[in-house]
Amino acid sequence: MSASDSLFEPLSPDSLQDPYSTYRRLREHSPVHWHEQLQSWVLTRYADCLFVLRDSGVFAADFRRVGIPTPAPLLSLQTLDPPEQTPLRNFALSALQAQDLVELERDATRRAEGLLDDLSLRERFDFINEFADPFTLGTISRVLGVEAPAQNEDWQRLNRDLDQSMESALVPEAEEPGLNARQAFSALVGSWLASRPEHGILAYVCRNRTDIEVDDEILLNSIRAFWHAGFEVPSRFLGNAVLALLSNPRELGWARGTASLASTLEELVRYAGPVHAVSRACTRTVWLGDQRIERGSVVVALIAAANRDPAKFNKPEELALGRHPNPHLGFGRGAHSCLGFNIAKMQARVVLSAILRSYPEIRVVGEPTPRRNATLRGLASLPLSLGGRASRST
Repeated sequence: MSASDSLFEPLSPDSLQDPYSTYRRLREHSPVHWHEQLQSWVLTRYADCLFVLRDSGVFAADFRRVGIPTPAPLLSLQTLDPPEQTPLRNFALSALQAQDLVELERDATRRAEGLLDDLSLRERFDFINEFADPFTLGTISRVLGVEAPAQNEDWQRLNRDLDQSMESALVPEAEEPGLNARQAFSALVGSWLASRPEHGILAYVCRNRTDIEVDDEILLNSIRAFWHAGFEVPSRFLGNAVLALLSNPRELGWARGTASLASTLEELVRYAGPVHAVSRACTRTVWLGDQRIERGSVVVALIAAANRDPAKFNKPEELALGRHPNPHLGFGRGAHSCLGFNIAKMQARVVLSAILRSYPEIRVVGEPTPRRNATLRGLASLPLSLGGRASRST
């Protein structure tokens, strides 16, 4: 790696443990930074990242617009741009709006409280693998209208391959297994559709498939991408959020005393959101600060760095649960903003409410382990003790 790249080694142990110190150095010394290994411009300022997220005309998610081939398994709602993307996104929004989110929240509350009750009987457990992962997988599978698949060895391998392929620009050998995993998960979605579920988003798709002209493979890929992001992103957020709260006793006390978790959730997304990086291709030459970015160049917007830009946020390195206003970029902006953010926030509200209300003695009882993923940051394990359940009358 060249000397210039030494400013940003996203998969180094130090960066995985604390990416924010790296982001701060980048923003201070090279806010529009050419990274040789990534062959991309890396952005850390809020204004630059917001520009990239908002303007899909200039910054394309569909790299084919600048002549960069895209493998078929990657073509989905996430990687198409308007106007091609627009009918599919509107169809997806309609499918979501047709769901009973009130009943979904009731079901999520029952499952979260039941899981936590069981885990509270143990001296310690892994919050990620024994709670967050199965809980969020169960929720998004119910949104689709199917039972959560068994997290057996094959499933774990596919999920691991897909996860690692997010870093294929840094680890090229991870690309092919990741594409294979996406194809396998899309085939799983296809089998669910073939069974014609009676509830959820898949039932909506079955009833209304003729309303939208889209290639079958792109439709399957889009549902798969929504489903996969629907458990991986909320699971990682839950782990990050719980650790952030337990690492900040003053703010934990504030959260326990507030009547609403709305500002708490928004600040936790800003401070500890899992989505750290998004890539776009420039469709025309632009200037970012004093750097000329040529057409066809790839930019990586480090939105987690933007969310701690002191030019936008007062004391950005501090967790401040009452922060207002809080225009973080954690759910994106524009045509590729997060479709499932309401479901993700509902899950976080349900889980954090249950923890804050019922487990005053919750504590970390081991060393948290970060995942080896710089794009979708989270923990591989978080050893906790709930310390027993408080009285239900409290």
